[in-house]
Amino acid sequence: MKILLSLFMLLTTMTSCDSSKKAIENNKKMQETLSGTYYITQLGDTDVTSSKIVINFDEITNKITGFAGCNNFFGSYKLENNALSFVNIGASKKLCPGNASNTERQFLKALNSVNSFLISENLISFLNNETVLIEGTNTVVASKKSTIVNTDIDYKTSVKYTLSSRGSYDFISISKSNILLSKDEGLQDIQKYSIEPKEWEAVNKLIEVIDAETIQDLIPPSTKHQSDGAHHASLAIIIGDIEYMTPTFDHGNPPEAIEALVNKVLSIKENTVKN
Repeated sequence: MKILLSLFMLLTTMTSCDSSKKAIENNKKMQETLSGTYYITQLGDTDVTSSKIVINFDEITNKITGFAGCNNFFGSYKLENNALSFVNIGASKKLCPGNASNTERQFLKALNSVNSFLISENLISFLNNETVLIEGTNTVVASKKSTIVNTDIDYKTSVKYTLSSRGSYDFISISKSNILLSKDEGLQDIQKYSIEPKEWEAVNKLIEVIDAETIQDLIPPSTKHQSDGAHHASLAIIIGDIEYMTPTFDHGNPPEAIEALVNKVLSIKENTVKN
């Protein structure tokens, strides 16, 4: 009887271990891909929700872009199973008041220390070994209504379009105050132009009819951008301090929900360069 009981316990333990190993393996397989937009809520033990930090992963190009609390940032990432590292991280050079610059420095420093990540439903954690450095969610952490209180709202609204392929890069930013154009991926060389009020009014109206909070879930209508060297693009709408970004799509064939806005942005850019 004792022998049978021992065998039963041994078999139970082996089955449990095997199940645990399979669960871990399945979890790792599920996390081998990393894409989409995450809104950072925690930096170490500090709640940074109010900093509106955003990071966007493009699994096609292995590029990251986002807002670090003070400046826009960019770079690349390497992913193998659950091992994650960020490389060539850079950022624009705007000076910001208060604690924004300090929070940004801490965030970018933490990114460079990340070596793994975990995803649980809509939550993501970036770790260094066992230590959680950064936490976030793929849902917007503050609504447009709660963030934007300025009645002159279009001063805090803009749209960005980024186009890239092997060896080329185009950046377009349009707001009420100006048009910014650059072919420098590091955004160190930017040309600034004025914008006609009627042109901004047209852009702003197109922004208003788009549900910015859902553009991260848009499905590209074609997949040429998945080929090496193909032209791929992304669109970001900035409202207040929050940046909403689309997945990567084929330049020239955007999702229908943003097609009119994309065409208007490109038209303004072409007319600006001609003039």
